[in-house]
Amino acid sequence: MSNTIIGLIAFFGVLNIFTVWFFSKILLSGFIQRVNQLDENLVEAIQTIYGSGISPTSEVSPIQMFFMDLLKENLGKKQPDLELLRSKDGKFKSDTNLSTE
Repeated sequence: MSNTIIGLIAFFGVLNIFTVWFFSKILLSGFIQRVNQLDENLVEAIQTIYGSGISPTSEVSPIQMFFMDLLKENLGKKQPDLELLRSKDGKFKSDTNLSTE
């Protein structure tokens, strides 16, 4: 009688292992299909963006021109010394006169 119980426990244990393996395989295959579909969608989106990208012959907008001029003007200027903004005790000075010398 004890051999019968041990046999049933072994049978149901093996059955449990195969059941878990089978459902895991099904779930994993669905997951892999979804990841592959996501990869395909990403590739398609990147190719669409890259294909219709900004052409080098596109016109410069007035805002872009403004920022280019602003950068050109400020490239040669010396930036203010930030140490001049603080007093000896470490607090900011109330004097707003910034020296760029």
